[in-house]
Amino acid sequence: MAVPTSVVMDRDPHTEAKHRILGNYLAAYFPIMSSQFSAEGLCFVDAFAGPGEYTDGGKGSPLIALGAASRPEVIDSGCSLDSVFIEEHPGRVAHLKELLAAQRTCFNVSTRHGKCQDLLEPTLEELGLWKRAMFVNLDGWGVDTPYALVERIGKSKRPEVLVTFSQQWFTRFAEQGDNKSGDTVFGDDRWRAVAEQPTENKKRFLVDEYRRRLAECGFDFQLTFELTDEGGHSLFLVYGTSSIQGVRKMKDAMWSVDTAAGSKFRDPRDPNQMSFGLSDDSPDLRVLKTQILERLADGGRVSLKELKDFALRETVYKEVHATAAVADLEAAKKVDIQHRRSDEDTLVWLAPPTLFS
Repeated sequence: MAVPTSVVMDRDPHTEAKHRILGNYLAAYFPIMSSQFSAEGLCFVDAFAGPGEYTDGGKGSPLIALGAASRPEVIDSGCSLDSVFIEEHPGRVAHLKELLAAQRTCFNVSTRHGKCQDLLEPTLEELGLWKRAMFVNLDGWGVDTPYALVERIGKSKRPEVLVTFSQQWFTRFAEQGDNKSGDTVFGDDRWRAVAEQPTENKKRFLVDEYRRRLAECGFDFQLTFELTDEGGHSLFLVYGTSSIQGVRKMKDAMWSVDTAAGSKFRDPRDPNQMSFGLSDDSPDLRVLKTQILERLADGGRVSLKELKDFALRETVYKEVHATAAVADLEAAKKVDIQHRRSDEDTLVWLAPPTLFS
């Protein structure tokens, strides 16, 4: 996908879906975090801020964040809020500043012109924000988010990151000798082993490798989902946090998106690469059912709670979806269940094969 050069850009389906997810999540994040960190304060960072709007009039991520932070319960908390917007394109910086000047906001706003890898650390140091709980949006165009920067964010007090991650570049250039850009993104050269993977495993390998690297720098929970458009182009969103509550809220944000026109979702760890929309009204549970059957394939008995935790932490699905998927599998005679009052005591295992299975 070519990087646009104009000041105000068209909004593609990927961007629209990303912004809906971000807006839904921040609407929950700011009220919760402003209450928990009212004394210390919060920081929102947009490292690839853009011009603040799109040609169709849609809001960019800086204005989405300002809107979410302007909710009455956030303002009433008395929490100090700071935002840092970094943008390399000079025309977009100027346009964004004009838009921000017209906003009434409770944020202390700092807008910087330059590259995120050059400015993010020193700007947060200068403003004394490293001790704040922070959400960092790293929505770059390609291989432009250094792992060293993500690692530094992971050392802050209560960090969360949302990283845009494109796997096509990595699978294409893994076998080339000069892979400094890829090594910079992953923090080492172990990602290059993707070249040795069969085609059907390349995507999952890269996702698992990046999740491993996030875990190593302090993000205990990682959530990865894939956006696809009608042309077959895909883009990963990788969310990292140290809070299981954050994972639940991000899942809620995803599943309440009402899929943007021309954009669908995939679980990049699903080898069948099934695309589907995310709707809590009528969830498509086919991928989750397959994943649960694979989880049970060793023949052991697993509690319903474990399966709900598995769905939350290792798939694009929510805990409630695991309960529904297990019920469907029981009705289809693919699993047996020992029903008990609690999820911890309810056990699930593969049903024995039948003559017609």
